[in-house]
Amino acid sequence: MKGFRRLLPYALRQWPILAAILGLTLLSSATAALQPWPMKLLVDFALVGAESQPAYEILGWKTTPALLVALAAIASLGVFAVNSLLNVALGLSWNVGGQRMVYALAGDLFARLQRLSMLFHSRRSVGDSLSRLTEDTWCIYSLTDGILISPIQQIITLAVMTCIGFALDPLLAGLALAVAPLLALSSKYFGERLKRRSQQGREAKARVLSFVHQTLGAIPLVQTYGSEPRNTQRFRELAHDAVETAQRGNLLGSSYGLVNGLLTTTGMAVVLFVGGSRVLSGAISLGTLLVFLAYIRQMQDASGGLFKIFAQLKAAEASVDRIVEVMDSEEVVLDPAHPRELPSLLGGERGHVRFENVFFGYDPTHHVLKGVTLEAAPGEVIALVGPTGAGKSTLVSLIPRFFDPQQGRVTFDGIDLRDLRLTELRQQVSIVLQESFLMPLSVAENISYGRPGASRDEIVAAAAAAQADDFIRRLPQGYDTLLGERGATLSGGERQRLSMARALLKDAPVLVLDEPTSALDSKTEASLIRALQRLMEGRTTFIIAHRLSTVRYANRIAVLDQGCLVELGTHEELIERAGLYWQFCEHQFSAEVSQVVA
Repeated sequence: MKGFRRLLPYALRQWPILAAILGLTLLSSATAALQPWPMKLLVDFALVGAESQPAYEILGWKTTPALLVALAAIASLGVFAVNSLLNVALGLSWNVGGQRMVYALAGDLFARLQRLSMLFHSRRSVGDSLSRLTEDTWCIYSLTDGILISPIQQIITLAVMTCIGFALDPLLAGLALAVAPLLALSSKYFGERLKRRSQQGREAKARVLSFVHQTLGAIPLVQTYGSEPRNTQRFRELAHDAVETAQRGNLLGSSYGLVNGLLTTTGMAVVLFVGGSRVLSGAISLGTLLVFLAYIRQMQDASGGLFKIFAQLKAAEASVDRIVEVMDSEEVVLDPAHPRELPSLLGGERGHVRFENVFFGYDPTHHVLKGVTLEAAPGEVIALVGPTGAGKSTLVSLIPRFFDPQQGRVTFDGIDLRDLRLTELRQQVSIVLQESFLMPLSVAENISYGRPGASRDEIVAAAAAAQADDFIRRLPQGYDTLLGERGATLSGGERQRLSMARALLKDAPVLVLDEPTSALDSKTEASLIRALQRLMEGRTTFIIAHRLSTVRYANRIAVLDQGCLVELGTHEELIERAGLYWQFCEHQFSAEVSQVVA
């Protein structure tokens, strides 16, 4: 119920529609109560004794059996028409209200996923998050129906039918309700099992979706290594598991339906036997029995529906748990209660970054960074080098507060990052990564992603400075050309130029370059060096690089090894020391180093 209470506000926001649904439900219950009465009119007054009694007086109104037959038929059509219109109105109301609930919940869940730290996303696949966002959010629909609408509808129907049933024949009404405890036991038995099967089904679908997402995102790799048959086989295995899980869930659901159907049918058979005996004895009329049988079915459906709600909520509970897990996930990176203003906004220094005895680990028991102290003055370029896994990318991830250090602190213009508003801090940082992240938007929108209000002239100027204007103008619609997913229609160099143009347009005082040219060939890299120089000009820059052509522009070089800062100095100073950096140069820079030393 804790999870249900968390999500119910999304339903209650649609209270006008819910009120309309409840009103329509009351009318629907009333018309359902009228449905059997034309049959009673037909049987008791029009058919039975029609030859011996050619005319009747009902409620002071004289009529004939033939007229009663016509009236019964017209009444049946009228009740059916009214009931159908009410059902259509209910369906439309549910469609509008239900989708509003679902998309409101999905919108908040999407916003939450974007706010959660990189640590959260590193532990979950994109496919799992997509499954929660697109499938699990529909639980609010089942939740609203199961807690607010269906119980009221079934209780109203059950109350009306029970009252009329006891008025017609108390014995038959009691027999009809005797099956209710058995239906309750059935729901209790199947409820927990249905929840487990539903959760297993969600997880199986999430695994399939995650595998498809990862595979389609790496199509060049898949085709290069001829992995299509292997991936297809893996997809079939995952799909087979998902199908088997779904089949087990369907079998359990069918068994639940079969048991309930057997109970209600048995109850109906008992009522039919006792009712037929009472008709033969003259205790009740045939029309009364027919009306009562119709009510019995509705009473059993209503009582069975009440108990099915328990099973439905148990099935929805698996989705509720998955959504609440995200909503309740701790935001480890939060805005401070009393944020401080950046000195740069008041005319002070701009872009002074300092790491002070920083410790950090993705797993609290294992530190990736160990006591790192490093300072970058405004406008200075710091190159970070070291073997894979040394902690270079982790270190620069602390600057925009993707993570917070477990010990020590990082300051920006003398202020602890944790004392600044996240949005304000991240406005001061631009990032260009080895893999260019481009959105499926136009070229202009991608460049202005960090400054949505930038003018076209500013966008073009940033593209020109990043050496991107020429190739953009050759595109079919120029700056208005829509890019494919992740910019797949562009070359690696073109994607990097757009990333640099985006960073230039943002004009942040701190720039993080995480191996921006390592995935490019030397010719393409050379053409981007001028754009990089322009991008670094006047900015505090941290650049992770494995190529001397990039490192040599740094004012200082920081060498990391196993999470520790082991060397710091200029290229020449570190070469002279013949330490780890020199060894790294010997193995990584080879011919480039020999040319510089010569």
